[in-house]
Amino acid sequence: MSSSSASECPLSPLRENRNYSGLYYRPISAFVENASICADCSILLQAIEVIKPGWVRENYKHGLVNMERERADGSFNLVVPTMTLGIWPPKELGDPFSKELQHSFSFHLLRLSTSPVYESFNSRTVRFVGQDLSQSLEVSKDSGSSAAFNRARQWLSHCVQHDQACQPPDTEFMPRRLVNVGSWDGSREPFLFEPTTPVIYACLSYCWGIDIDRVMKTTTDNIHSHYQRLELAQLPAAIQDAIAVCRALKIPNLWVDSLCIIQDDKVAWLHDASTMHDVYHNSHLTIAVMEPNSCKLRFLGKQQFGDHSWQRLFCPTLPDLPEDTSTELLMRPGKFKPRSDTERSSLDKRGWCLQESLLPNRRLCYDGKEMIWECLCRQVCECGHVVEPQIPRNTSKDYGKLGTTLKTHLPEAEPPFDRMNGFLFRHCSPPMIPYFGWRDLATDYSHRSLSKRYDALRAISALAKMVQKRLPEKDGLSDEYVAGLWKGELHFDLSWEVKPVDAHDVRPSTGLEDDNETSYRIPSWSWASVGKPITYSFTDAFRIWKYEPEVIDRCQIKVIDCKREVPEDPTSAVIGGSLVLQGAFAPVKLVNENERKVAYVQSPGAQTLPISLDSPALVANGDDQYYCFKLFTLVGYNYGQFAMGPETRFLVLKRSTYKEGAFERIGTGVWDDNFGGKRPCPLFVDVEPVAVEMV
Repeated sequence: MSSSSASECPLSPLRENRNYSGLYYRPISAFVENASICADCSILLQAIEVIKPGWVRENYKHGLVNMERERADGSFNLVVPTMTLGIWPPKELGDPFSKELQHSFSFHLLRLSTSPVYESFNSRTVRFVGQDLSQSLEVSKDSGSSAAFNRARQWLSHCVQHDQACQPPDTEFMPRRLVNVGSWDGSREPFLFEPTTPVIYACLSYCWGIDIDRVMKTTTDNIHSHYQRLELAQLPAAIQDAIAVCRALKIPNLWVDSLCIIQDDKVAWLHDASTMHDVYHNSHLTIAVMEPNSCKLRFLGKQQFGDHSWQRLFCPTLPDLPEDTSTELLMRPGKFKPRSDTERSSLDKRGWCLQESLLPNRRLCYDGKEMIWECLCRQVCECGHVVEPQIPRNTSKDYGKLGTTLKTHLPEAEPPFDRMNGFLFRHCSPPMIPYFGWRDLATDYSHRSLSKRYDALRAISALAKMVQKRLPEKDGLSDEYVAGLWKGELHFDLSWEVKPVDAHDVRPSTGLEDDNETSYRIPSWSWASVGKPITYSFTDAFRIWKYEPEVIDRCQIKVIDCKREVPEDPTSAVIGGSLVLQGAFAPVKLVNENERKVAYVQSPGAQTLPISLDSPALVANGDDQYYCFKLFTLVGYNYGQFAMGPETRFLVLKRSTYKEGAFERIGTGVWDDNFGGKRPCPLFVDVEPVAVEMV
């Protein structure tokens, strides 16, 4: 490719510095003047002519081109660069870029990838024309087509052949039941069976939906007939499609919760649900149906990003290029923006589906727009951009990344550095990493909805099993799981706070309470008790403090007494429980009025501190007594000198309404005197530690 000086070619800054953030609006005339000697300028002009015929000629004097490289939140990968065309009004006074350009429009220009498996960063081959462009596949028009199945088959085959880390860890594991998908050509119907030897199987992760009347599922009445035959036409549409995927990928068996777990036998259901960790973790592949939100709807079919109106293949005319230089490009209209928290997929809104996203080593995802491949070693979407986070900050949609961080026995997994970036803390020793990962999980999970209230701890139990294997052992024993928290860092885990939500935010559904579960009680100190989005803000100290935080004045655990729903399962949901902790305990006055968004506690010495209530609608009752209990204090030292903090986290409690002598949590608070004289929290000055029972 010919080159020209930086003053002549508007693309020179991109060639000289790959980290250049883009092109600030450059005159279209500069591209025209350099087109004869710069192939990249020529490519851009030809693309504009295809999308907007005549635009360059009509706006030669006042047309502008902007190229912006947007980045995924927390990722070093480049997202599809956005080209924006606009017109500089000739009579505009002052800074012409300070106002919206007239008649602007945007589009994407990408390199067409010839391989279905590629890394998401852009090319580093300087000889390549359009080197600064991200690459992409031509999105399949129909996810149920033979071409789409062939692409999925190539993704799976590449992973099986090259990624040892993604192999199922327990080759001897067998689910209790599986669905044999029948013959590849469909001449033999599927049927339920109980494997006696290890077999290859896929799992289905999907939304049941609200309307599940007349949806086929296995019960004590029909299980024997299901062992004989499952009539394909009578199965929900999503399961029919999953069987089609299995047949196309030559996976002979499928695990589906509605068919492989007896749905009307609670004892059997709880037992099989407790093995879900192994079922998903040892699957050959998990088929993840991000959309639609009902099992009665098909997920295979026309894809939005595969429509001709969304993507157009473009072959520019460049006669002077070497024969082996690819010039096939894709053009797409519109301006890409990362998805917001409110734009989660239907699957990512469901509580049960978080563990179904994290436990598998391989996932093939369908969302109606494109197909996405995700495993422990890579993430590839058809349209070429990094799949954006669809969940709150400090968590990540890239479940392969989080799985690699939390799973055990993965020495061969080496995901790119950018995939690990979301889990880096400035001050975090290796033993602490899985604890921080767990709190990220709890934060994500709290934003999801459940159909049944007491599924809150059931639907995350399998993930607790996965994380427990990574936690430090003490005297040869695994850390104890306590109603969504961990004994080893209980002081940190108890400091969760309810996340403030805006009026337009969609609140997760906490689900209904079964009649036979009215006696169940999730302890108030567990985040699972509130059914609201939560966060852990204390982790900011480990991310941003200049000096490493150290814990002082930590409360001490005296007694943990939790009643597990499945006694033999160490990560089972609990149906009741209490803690006895010893620490500073001080009476306070609660100041909270309905019209005020912020609540306060006031010490006997009249010191007032803001707090976060677990139920913001709570109004102080003059007859109730309120207390604050210190959990821990963080400080930072610089060569032995006090430099950061103190930052003290505490619980707000009131006397229990159902257990005499015990207390219930109603909120949490923080005292941060980082810049105010390094004073200790005034609520606990001269307060002696006492033992306090919390329920």
